[in-house]
Amino acid sequence: MFKLDKLLGVAALVAGMGFGLAQPAAAAPITVSVVGTPAAVTAGQAYSVDIVVGGITNEIIAAWDIDVAFDETLLDNLAVTLTSVPLMGGLSDTLFGVDFQSGLTDIWALSYLSDADIANVQCPGGVCAPTLTLATLSFTALADGVPLIELVNWGRANDIKGANNEQLFPPVNVPEPASMALVGLALAGLAARRRLSTAQR
Repeated sequence: MFKLDKLLGVAALVAGMGFGLAQPAAAAPITVSVVGTPAAVTAGQAYSVDIVVGGITNEIIAAWDIDVAFDETLLDNLAVTLTSVPLMGGLSDTLFGVDFQSGLTDIWALSYLSDADIANVQCPGGVCAPTLTLATLSFTALADGVPLIELVNWGRANDIKGANNEQLFPPVNVPEPASMALVGLALAGLAARRRLSTAQR
């Protein structure tokens, strides 16, 4: 009985270690960033920044909603160009909008095309570009200073969605089925060992 108890303990330990070692090398998650913010601005200066999705391998962008925050005493957001709309179906097959608020611009787009049709546009020949510019925002500086433009409020309302309405950003970690099986094996081994120990008392 003692040997069986030890054997179950070792099996649980090995399964637990296997869970750590058997994790597949996950693809790097996509990123979303503000590109082109100047280090400093002077009053009256006009400039633009891009909101860029990076790290794309074979993902399509089917919908997105972002909030761009900035210091309203330093900057005025005058205009937004929805750069990604032509790659999501154009004016006729994409629903989109911009809401200018004090210190925050809310921008979103949703394609009506099928995932296959979006892939044909965004990934011609089955090859996706590594980046996709979602939008370009044009600002005017209201005073001299150091501008801070950032993406905020990520969560249920603001995200980037791909095929099958899957959330690509913020990243959602889902355990692989094989990993879950190893966890189950480890837990079963520990439970069996506990039952055996209790029965021996």
